[in-house]
Amino acid sequence: MQIIVKKIWHRDADRIGLFFKYDSATIAQLKQLGAVYSQSLRCWYLDYNIVSYKLISQTFSDLVIDNPKKTKTQPLAGLKISRDLPAIATSDLQLDSAPVLHNPEHITSTTSLATNMRLELLPNLGKYWVFKMHYYQHISKQLLANKGVYWNANYKVYMVLRNNNAKTEVENILGVPAFFPENDCYKKETIFTSESIVIKPHTEDPKWMEVYMPPYVVLREKIKRFSMARYSTIKDCYLLPAAPSVYEAMSMQFEPHKVLINNRLPKGYLLKQNLPNRKQLDLRKTKEQLFNQVPAAAHEYITMMVDTILALNYSSSTMRTYTSSFLQFLRDHQYRDPHTVTQKEITKYLASLMERGLSASSGHSMVNALLFYYQQIEHQKGFELKLPRPKTEKKLPAVLTMEECLEIFRAVDNPKHKLLLLIGYGAGLRVSEIVTLEWRDILFSEHKIHIKNAKGKKDRMVMLPYSIVNSLEIYKKLYEPNKYVFEGQFAGEPYSTGSARSVMRQALKKSGLEKKATVHTLRHSFATHLLESGTDIRYIQKFLGHASIKTTTIYTHVSKMASDKIVSPLDRLVDENNKKKLNE
Repeated sequence: MQIIVKKIWHRDADRIGLFFKYDSATIAQLKQLGAVYSQSLRCWYLDYNIVSYKLISQTFSDLVIDNPKKTKTQPLAGLKISRDLPAIATSDLQLDSAPVLHNPEHITSTTSLATNMRLELLPNLGKYWVFKMHYYQHISKQLLANKGVYWNANYKVYMVLRNNNAKTEVENILGVPAFFPENDCYKKETIFTSESIVIKPHTEDPKWMEVYMPPYVVLREKIKRFSMARYSTIKDCYLLPAAPSVYEAMSMQFEPHKVLINNRLPKGYLLKQNLPNRKQLDLRKTKEQLFNQVPAAAHEYITMMVDTILALNYSSSTMRTYTSSFLQFLRDHQYRDPHTVTQKEITKYLASLMERGLSASSGHSMVNALLFYYQQIEHQKGFELKLPRPKTEKKLPAVLTMEECLEIFRAVDNPKHKLLLLIGYGAGLRVSEIVTLEWRDILFSEHKIHIKNAKGKKDRMVMLPYSIVNSLEIYKKLYEPNKYVFEGQFAGEPYSTGSARSVMRQALKKSGLEKKATVHTLRHSFATHLLESGTDIRYIQKFLGHASIKTTTIYTHVSKMASDKIVSPLDRLVDENNKKKLNE
């Protein structure tokens, strides 16, 4: 049985590929050698090293090494040379017992492997260094053969005990000196051998577990920093998602303290699907805040409304606006059954709200909430035809001049806060879009930012200002954020919109400007300044993410460009009169 030996690139590494006609005996021998079959390349292969080559040559006699180019060197003894297939470079295998075949097209640099691995060092987890890389079979085997190196299947990362021996071994295998930080070896932490952390099921919602902590600041500070951790004042415990990965992370974090984990959860309580995403958290938080305001008399109606909003996949802000307005409607009608409230009463009620000086936007929110309830829950068709729509007041947005924007940016010393305001103005982003911006959404090579799932569940592309690219890169190295560009108090959580607004308030106060302005004012200023520089309003509409160009045209009223060129007829009259006098 003739076997063609060929150097191949497979699974991010060089391999020895073995090509031959199907033969069950040969396949059985290869399996004993540890060879693996590749469906994509339709061949068997082993790791590209001297050990694998010696095993092949000792097991099979009729081997053909591919070498299409004529060379002055002699082929390996006992091996035939095929001239119609790519070569396998035995020089790469560093064979001592055979002549070297010089094939420069197959020479690979030793540094390319470290680059291709895409090594990334992650934040420490307890007494472990954590890193991830692209999969390389032979490197992974070497890593896991070392004591103190583990593979975490949940997080898809390698974990290395923080000691000098493990540091040296792993860095040698990876070929990257000083990969782990110096003087960062694990130091013994405060021991609490007599204390225990009790974990119980959360009866109100089985997707959460109750974690009861000992009264020590060191331990409580650690649990606070867990992503999605919430504190229950009623039960005096912390609530965490009942997911296996959360439980495992908690065990690792408290292992150095020798705290006993008293797990009182029933079997099968921890489920992978219990780990919520950000949208789930926002909706759950909004729902809890709303129901804290709902009395027992209105609970049934609010529950139906919230459930319908969730079923229709509306956002948390829509849930908050609709439900708050509808709760006010119920409160003003002494929590009557909404089905018994007539359309005449509703019209009269809306009229009384306007008479009391309710703003048009609040009036629209009330109308939308009532329309939603009576159409989606009561199923009353044509209900909107009976309701009057309050006329919206036409208010011009507050806008800063370019000089005033510069004053504000100069007043901020904190690099993170300054970059937050710069990117809000430079790309015209909403405050919610700024704080939820992720690194993967910043397309540095294209100088664009991909805004995902923004207002109205729409995506859009906006400009990435050239002037802040360098600042972004320096900031990333300085703060080492993980997922979000602007991380909040807890790792893995975005900066809060309240904190972003506070940054703007402090900057405005420090700049000494008398104007009232918010983070959203920077967005208005972005649109106005683009219009003044001659940018087509349709492009501005796309940058801002407006569904209708009518919304964008409001900036034509505040733009200085057009208004500065318009001359009052009185001035023209006076000018013409003065010219006549001069001519006389």
